[in-house]
Amino acid sequence: MGKRFLDYTPRELVKLGQRDFLDSIRASEGRVVGAYVCPYAPNYVEKVSNLELAASFGADYITLEGLNPRKMQMPGLPSKNPGDDSPFKASLQVEMGYGWSVPELKNLVGRPIGLILLVPQSEDAPFGPLYADSAYSPEMVQFVSAAGFDFVVLCGLDFDSMIRAVENTKALVGDTMVIEAGIPHGPGTIQGEYPPYNLRGVSTPEFVKRLAKAGADIVDIPAVGVAPGFTMDYVGSLVDAAHEGKALAAASIAHSVEGSDPVTVGRAAVDNKICGFDMFNFAAGGVYESVALPEQLQNFCIALKGRRHTFRRMCQSPLR
Repeated sequence: MGKRFLDYTPRELVKLGQRDFLDSIRASEGRVVGAYVCPYAPNYVEKVSNLELAASFGADYITLEGLNPRKMQMPGLPSKNPGDDSPFKASLQVEMGYGWSVPELKNLVGRPIGLILLVPQSEDAPFGPLYADSAYSPEMVQFVSAAGFDFVVLCGLDFDSMIRAVENTKALVGDTMVIEAGIPHGPGTIQGEYPPYNLRGVSTPEFVKRLAKAGADIVDIPAVGVAPGFTMDYVGSLVDAAHEGKALAAASIAHSVEGSDPVTVGRAAVDNKICGFDMFNFAAGGVYESVALPEQLQNFCIALKGRRHTFRRMCQSPLR
């Protein structure tokens, strides 16, 4: 086994293959934190992309959400063609960030980068326009793999369609790309088969095992407190199910928990680490739904991996 994920330098992180990526997370004993970044919303800091913000406040890897991989955009970065930014400089003072490739973004921040693809329940029930350009399909998986993403994250709300998507993705990419999959939180409103106060049906031990068997290297699981009824005991049973299936378990710190106060964020870190998670996905609900509040991401990282690992990740140059 190689080094822990914690110990890789930025230049080493962007070169990790599928097996080293997974083994180094496992060796880090629950101290690896990733951040969601949604490029469709405004950049949080002037002339700084949300990608750079998340990397500089302790994130070990970045998961992009709501991004059209065929038309890459990262607001806060200057576009490769200066003319793409000209119409907005006088009014919005926002650099639009067009034209960057995935390898260029990885080298810019020194982090592995993945992309969320949303899995519709059926072909005639797609997601809304926000995610229309990042919906799952076999063709999109092949495009994402060729574009240089380190991992793909399959998310949805339907068990059967999720299983089919994981099986198809595994058949397409094999062991050349990390596959992450799961239902990281509830639908946002009570609808369909999810009755009030019984949201444990969002993710069950049986479903988690099926995802791992279908080929998921990492299974996303709602963290303790993210949805009603997700107690430490119940979430622990989901983590155990993922491990029994030889998959890593990723805690989804989402549903706006990531945007709460420092005490709650610290409690979420420790409670979920106790449940046995291998890694943690800190979601993007800050002021905008674009990136977490940087100080809260830093607080979460410190609670999980202490100052020395957090500060080193924050401070090391991407050239290291």
